[in-house]
Amino acid sequence: MKYLLILSLFICFSCSKPKDTIPKNHLSPEKIEDFKYKISRYIEKLPRLATEKNKFDKQFDTTYKLSAKNSELMHYYIDEDNYIYFAISKIAPSIKLKKTTTVGKLKFDKNDSIVFYQEAFRTWKMEPKELEEKTKLLFDKYLNNEDLSDYYTVNSNPEFFIEFPDEITQFDTISRTWKIKTK
Repeated sequence: MKYLLILSLFICFSCSKPKDTIPKNHLSPEKIEDFKYKISRYIEKLPRLATEKNKFDKQFDTTYKLSAKNSELMHYYIDEDNYIYFAISKIAPSIKLKKTTTVGKLKFDKNDSIVFYQEAFRTWKMEPKELEEKTKLLFDKYLNNEDLSDYYTVNSNPEFFIEFPDEITQFDTISRTWKIKTK
């Protein structure tokens, strides 16, 4: 009986409760919009006349606010070290409605400035329902620090999941951009 009790306790404590990643359970609608705007300069293409050096200039605020409004914060989670994990989708160019998702993590300092930013991966463009299902699967694996290499394009044919990173393109946390590997 004693062993049964110990085994039961072990099973109970080893089963972890699923993490709540629903953004509206953590943030007000206004805070969701604010968060999307804060990362829009990283996940969006540069506006006309913008460069990596001037993309934070006020002249581009309107463009980034519109981009943020048109994106969807799909998942949001803060860990014990105050890293924020996120999944944000946006409409992708296509004949019919398709979207892509960017998944990553970041950290703010006490002045609400981003001090760390990393994109873990970007998905291929997909129809919304498929994107939602695949993003949930990948985001949960990412949160649990599981290997995602089976979902990279080179390993996932014919059903594609992750477009980047790949053999050529990697995320650079210093410049906070995707870079082509050089030999």
